[in-house]
Amino acid sequence: MILLVPDKFKGTFTAPQIAEKFRDEIRRSGNTAEEIVSIPLADGGEGSLDVFLQNYPGASEVWVDTKDPLMRDIVAPMAVAGDTVFIELARCSGLMMIDHAERNPLKTTTYGLGLMLLAALEYSPRRIIVGVGGSATNDGGRGMIEAIGLENLSRFDNIEVQVACDARNPLTGPHGATYTYAPQKGADSQMLPVLEQRMLDWVDTARSWLKQIGHEDRLDFDTVAGGGTAGGSGAALYAFLRATPVHGFSMFSEMVSLEEKILSSRLVITGEGCLDASSLNGKLVGSLAQMCQKACRRLYVVCGKNTLGSDPSICDTALLATDFEQKIASWCRAAYRSDYLPSEGTLFGAETAAYGVIAGCDEAGRGPLAGPVFAAAVILPEGFYHPLLKDSKKMTAAQRDTMCEVIEREALAWSVASVSAAEIDEINILQASIKAMHLALKGLHNGSGQQVAPDIILVDGNRFNPYYGPEGNRIPHKCIVKGDDKVPEISAASILAKTFRDRYMLRLDKEYPQYGWAHNMGYPTEEHRAAIRRYGLCPHHRKSFTVK
Repeated sequence: MILLVPDKFKGTFTAPQIAEKFRDEIRRSGNTAEEIVSIPLADGGEGSLDVFLQNYPGASEVWVDTKDPLMRDIVAPMAVAGDTVFIELARCSGLMMIDHAERNPLKTTTYGLGLMLLAALEYSPRRIIVGVGGSATNDGGRGMIEAIGLENLSRFDNIEVQVACDARNPLTGPHGATYTYAPQKGADSQMLPVLEQRMLDWVDTARSWLKQIGHEDRLDFDTVAGGGTAGGSGAALYAFLRATPVHGFSMFSEMVSLEEKILSSRLVITGEGCLDASSLNGKLVGSLAQMCQKACRRLYVVCGKNTLGSDPSICDTALLATDFEQKIASWCRAAYRSDYLPSEGTLFGAETAAYGVIAGCDEAGRGPLAGPVFAAAVILPEGFYHPLLKDSKKMTAAQRDTMCEVIEREALAWSVASVSAAEIDEINILQASIKAMHLALKGLHNGSGQQVAPDIILVDGNRFNPYYGPEGNRIPHKCIVKGDDKVPEISAASILAKTFRDRYMLRLDKEYPQYGWAHNMGYPTEEHRAAIRRYGLCPHHRKSFTVK
């Protein structure tokens, strides 16, 4: 299954629209049979209302009279579901409500949000959720409080108000609402200090108002994490309506049982209009990346504009196939076209899906002068991904140990086998390596102890002998040069083989410390060769090798 979890492409496409375009291109690429599941998602900003309406049981849309950011009369929707009301700030006080030329945070206000909160009271809610992303304002929520009126704030006393947001910025200061978000709302460099001073003046006014209504316990509103959300609306909601913040992505992901769907998927695809540093700070893409990493699923990110380059901190992001990238460029407005992250091949062809159960095989220890050759066979869950998974030779010992634990825990089946130095001398190292891989394949068993026969074997390198399954049938194989750095199953096998062999050599080192195997693992280092010249060979040396 391919799972689509896009965010909106701001100013270009909604999340449902971009999900449909993803689906169309996947089908056009030739993948006509694989199941595709679309979960357009949001994190509290634009599009959150639609996600709530589609996924919250019993939710219905109602329309209320309110004001846009420039105080023009509008009618805006909110959702009512039993005793819960969901309000999307962007639908009344958002950038989406005004033209680009109208953006000016000295003029925009959250007054319309206050009107919507008053309207929500008509439905006798026990809970009001406010999604606050995508605002056009920087008024600290003052307009909202003026619309509600201090005399009406007590009407919210028995209502749980939650703020669905994705940011942790405070209200004021260099990382506050003004300097972090006002530029995208139309503020230039000269306007910023004016806006910040106005925000500081509002803090003084708000404190006096809070004292009037007995909210002295909320006088710290200008320092709370997330207070700078939506131009300071988060701070005002916290102070005057005693709101509590909730992580928008977490709320919606639980609503749609996203973790379960990720575990059932082969790969996950997301996207947003601009991929930048803020994408990693609690927003949909960064949060989804953490969820995919936890589930060992690979995440692909499609974007109109990328300012992160090939930053690996988002689950080794990559765009889709090259032909898909060209489609994206044609979808997006010119302002969102930019360079794309590198991509490799196609994700949607039927080739790998047709394999069925894949076992990866690799060996460790062909080159040493001493010790066995080890091999491993691994069957991974469909879609398995981990950012550390790669050729074992490119990893530190600590990284290999970490991944070894992950593979042993997450693999559907794994096995490690070895062939001794004495047998290597009898049948040569190539045949010993292949024999060890055959033994590892034979040792594959599932959690119930039943032997597992793969549908195809992918082997690192260019040589392998035919392998026959437990029922005597020949199982097809494919040799892949440098497969340990290309195929997840082979990478996993290389990690197990290398880790198990190193551990074996460390045990031998205690018995034969003179050869320094704890450092050279039996490879022909000068240290090892000098020890052979001094002490001669031991029973674990490969006598058919040139060991002097």
